Amino acid sequence: MSADTEFRALLAAHAALTALVSTRIAANAVPQDSAFPLVVFVSQHDSEYGLDNTLHGTSVTHSVQCYATTAAGAEAVADAVAGAVATDADYLVTARSGGYDEELALDAVNLTVQRWIV
Repeated sequence: MSADTEFRALLAAHAALTALVSTRIAANAVPQDSAFPLVVFVSQHDSEYGLDNTLHGTSVTHSVQCYATTAAGAEAVADAVAGAVATDADYLVTARSGGYDEELALDAVNLTVQRWIV
């Protein structure tokens, strides 16, 4: 299973999050004509090598955007994502910021979630 699939499964298994977004958890892009609130994430994979070119592990950074029609709604979704992440010791929320998408006219909360895969 890929790191993205595992991360989506972690989010989808969290009842507090699915109560808010149902199955609207997407990788890479917001599906056209989506209902809100929703979660979308993109991932960056960085391999760490030793001097002898041995792979020590991979750092995965998930950039998570939580969209809703209100700032309070976006905050609630972000809190639920953070709650899902807290259920697995392999993941850690390292940053949180607010935002607004003018094109979609939606409030957002952006989370950075990190994981180290050995």
